[in-house]
Amino acid sequence: AGMLTRGEADVALLPVVEIFRGISGGMLPGTGIACRGEVDSVKLFHRGNPEDLETVAVDRGSRTSVALLRILLAELFGTRPEFTETEPVADWRPEAAAGALVIGDRCFELEKDLRERGGAGVSGYDLGQAWFEMTGLPFVFAAWAVAPGFPATAGEDRLRELTDLLTRARDHGLAHLDEIAGREAATGRLGRRGEATAEALDYYFRHSLRYVLQEEEMAGLRRFHELCVKHGVVPDGAAPSPIVR
Repeated sequence: AGMLTRGEADVALLPVVEIFRGISGGMLPGTGIACRGEVDSVKLFHRGNPEDLETVAVDRGSRTSVALLRILLAELFGTRPEFTETEPVADWRPEAAAGALVIGDRCFELEKDLRERGGAGVSGYDLGQAWFEMTGLPFVFAAWAVAPGFPATAGEDRLRELTDLLTRARDHGLAHLDEIAGREAATGRLGRRGEATAEALDYYFRHSLRYVLQEEEMAGLRRFHELCVKHGVVPDGAAPSPIVR
């Protein structure tokens, strides 16, 4: 997001909340990062009930996930705890009425530590699953967007070429997920539930995440935008739509 606004990039994979805030020159269609149900790597770890939370420590790199958690807690539990930014560590354990939103590799590291060293009463609340249960829709975490002014200087043909390039890159990756999972496992990367196996990584890449944004994903994105506006996360305005058809 910072590179895009500073003019250091023409296109970036942006958290959708930043697209909602209008920092880009528009969203490109078709490719992003989404889930339909359990996402496995975006979780609120806590003891007790979510409605009893008073504070939540959040990962500094989780703009969209933080907005999603605020909305879920408000809509499902009627609670608005205090949020503080932090760098989560694998041996963290929550105090009473405190939680932590942990995403990505750190989420898997914490789950591995909980499995190996224990954490009595600690629960992991999967935000992707919670969103799906609440709305019946996929959740979109990130999408490709261009820099402000880029559409005018690039023109429609170059925007279509860029969209095609990103689509081909996505499809190439999807066609080689088994190789990617094996390679990442060999470097020690963790996968679903903090397991260090090619099978866990393959499941995460193949089933936990979705990379093709179709109408169902766009409906989820529009619903998220509506709730972000409702809860004051982003300014009022129209939900973003792709600038290339």
